[in-house]
Amino acid sequence: MSLKKPSDSHDRSSNDSVASGSGSSALASKVRVIFVEDEEYLRDVLVAIHTRFGHEVRGAADGEALDSLLHDYIPDVVVLDLNLPGEDGISISRRLRSTLNCGIIMTSGRGKLKDRLDGFESGADLYFVKPIEPVELNAAIENLARRIRPASPAIKPEWYFDQLLSTLTSPRGVGIDLTGQESLLMELFVASPGHIVHRPAIFAALEHPDDAYAGKKVETLVSRLRAKARRLDPLSELPIRARHSQGYAFLAALND
Repeated sequence: MSLKKPSDSHDRSSNDSVASGSGSSALASKVRVIFVEDEEYLRDVLVAIHTRFGHEVRGAADGEALDSLLHDYIPDVVVLDLNLPGEDGISISRRLRSTLNCGIIMTSGRGKLKDRLDGFESGADLYFVKPIEPVELNAAIENLARRIRPASPAIKPEWYFDQLLSTLTSPRGVGIDLTGQESLLMELFVASPGHIVHRPAIFAALEHPDDAYAGKKVETLVSRLRAKARRLDPLSELPIRARHSQGYAFLAALND
């Protein structure tokens, strides 16, 4: 990336913007944010500024570091630099969109129409061209968090799985009919609530050979189940989380 360390006068301007900007007091709880930025100085500044806005913030240098964070930290919003070493922002955005229900903000020094369209097509909700005013980025983060979070926080996030009927019931009482393979997958989650169900166990339960295609088949199965749940109950996010190169976990109360 071509951003330079800001001068003292720019630092004072940014600090004034933070001091005068609104934090996340209008939200019920802190917004969980991950900044994926390869320049260490800029990453540290972003984490510090948005922590001052009242958010719970983490930083990652690249896609691999992001995956490590996602093992035990589920963000509301990921702010993702386009130009990263190794896996670029476009590829990471596609992965996030297929596995997480989070807001994605892409940032870049490239502002041509094709660059912006590539960002949106990869799954980004917003695309900002650098430099970005902290208060504007904060407003975008908070707005996305409001849209992503459940509309009715009073409802406990408990799901119910009926193995005999092959149905999954959302916290809002919406029934979701499951296919045979979806039901087998849910049986694994019931047996290991809140824990990672590793890929070999999933392949065995679904009777998939452990080959180059098995992971893609499971990814497709999970993606279709998420889409079905979202279609039938848009206000209840299906909390199946991918654990990169390990497996999947169901991160909510699940009763049978």
